[in-house]
Amino acid sequence: MSTYAFQLGRQRDLSQEEIAAVFIQKHVHISHSRLVGEYLLVSVDTPIDGAELMHQLGGTRLIGEKLDPKGNAEETVFSYLSTLPSDQKLHFSVSGGTHASKLAIAVKKKLKKIGRSVRYVETKNTATILHNNLVAKGSHLTIIDNVVYVTRAIQPIEEMSERDYGRPSIDDKSGMLPPKLARIMINLAMPKKEDTLLDPFCGSGTLLGEAMSLGMEHIIGSDISERAIDDTTKNLNWLKEKLACSNLTLKIFKKDVRQTTENIEKNSIDIIATEPYMGVPRSGREQKVFLQKQTEELKQLYIDAFRVFKKIMKPDGRIIFVIPRFRYKEEWITIDCQKHIEELGFELLQYEESDMPLVYARDEQFVAREIWRWKLAE
Repeated sequence: MSTYAFQLGRQRDLSQEEIAAVFIQKHVHISHSRLVGEYLLVSVDTPIDGAELMHQLGGTRLIGEKLDPKGNAEETVFSYLSTLPSDQKLHFSVSGGTHASKLAIAVKKKLKKIGRSVRYVETKNTATILHNNLVAKGSHLTIIDNVVYVTRAIQPIEEMSERDYGRPSIDDKSGMLPPKLARIMINLAMPKKEDTLLDPFCGSGTLLGEAMSLGMEHIIGSDISERAIDDTTKNLNWLKEKLACSNLTLKIFKKDVRQTTENIEKNSIDIIATEPYMGVPRSGREQKVFLQKQTEELKQLYIDAFRVFKKIMKPDGRIIFVIPRFRYKEEWITIDCQKHIEELGFELLQYEESDMPLVYARDEQFVAREIWRWKLAE
């Protein structure tokens, strides 16, 4: 049995559910799991490739693999580091609480006593780990509950940043779906490469771009906005060239979601993953009556969208759908459309550990995102 530590992102329940969904998709059986602070510790029957898994995940910062203990944590770190190649200077770092630095200095002294040329790197974030190439060297360690884990993968923050800020077209006025969240949403749907994915509110193409970078081969995007279609087309053509996609079928068109059936065949979509129109941009000064009126308008739009989804979804299709909630002073104004969607013939596809919905929110923002997962009722 192998045990791994996943350092979760800021929205820990989202990160945890993404890991669970990816493991189900990959047929990896979790024999035991528990949360320790920001880490999810997972024991599995067969070893996993941390680097490959990290390439797929959007909500995990670091993946570490448990080392066989050689006494206490300090002895385990020393024993492991002393086995690493000695033909060049050893750079290493240790994370994990207030005592990590003290332990690392003690280990450094022991390594010097056996003749090793060694440098302790004090890491404050994952960027430092990447800059010092500690993952490739196998020399970044994390101590969790006195157990030592060697880092196998770090989130590729530069790649994600380039897909976000380096693409040709960005529309920051209509709201921007974070690429990490887009990737989480896709993974929550447990897609196969050959599945057909639709985003009917594609915006600037963020979610479609993440689907493309995950290797999905059949991608469809639509939006009512001409600007959105232009942005999506430019961004996906740019990304397609960067990724050198060879087996990609891509279809982008301008259409109101309520008229999508004019462009998409009946029962042809495996996955719908989307952040729909969520109302006018917030300033925080809106009156409650305005927000309540907007929620009613959005509620009707979302119900109309699901009415269309029922026609174009395959019987075993999955839907990941964002529904906003709006902050007003100390309360949240929500959009209650679950009952209406169920009456259309859908049912919730429950998460493994968390209640529905998952929520993505930041303290300073006036709009939070509820992440719902649906399927056609059986």
